[in-house]
Amino acid sequence: MTEPQRRISEPDKQRIEAKQSLNEIGSLRRDPFIRSFLEKIPADVASTFTESQLLQVKLMYGTRGKASHVVDIRTVLGGFGWNYYLVLLFGRNRRELSRAEQTAANAWRVILLLVGSFALFSMGIVALYILKSLAGIDLLPQFSFGLWTWLSS
Repeated sequence: MTEPQRRISEPDKQRIEAKQSLNEIGSLRRDPFIRSFLEKIPADVASTFTESQLLQVKLMYGTRGKASHVVDIRTVLGGFGWNYYLVLLFGRNRRELSRAEQTAANAWRVILLLVGSFALFSMGIVALYILKSLAGIDLLPQFSFGLWTWLSS
């Protein structure tokens, strides 16, 4: 009698295929990061890398993919013997925040909410004052902020 054949799930099958492809000779050289790395160095030096060396390079420098930012400005400023680099990145934060970062983010949210609420409230009061003045309603005789006079002139 033969032993019953074990069924392999699709995710397990994909993991096995990935391990097999890594074991093939030269498979690491087909990796996009490694290919880009090897294209940037002289061909005679690139041919001397072993698979284990390339794997270590990928583990050290290639683990983080190229992040896309809404604003990505990278430039070098300088002259007269000094150079400084300037990097301005702006985009959505996709990583987990530490407790201190969460506290700072919450504080900024509260500040922005208060400033925004104050700005909206102030604009509402000014709009109501202008509508009151437009309608000719005089709540305080002999007193004016001068806003309606300034706008009507």
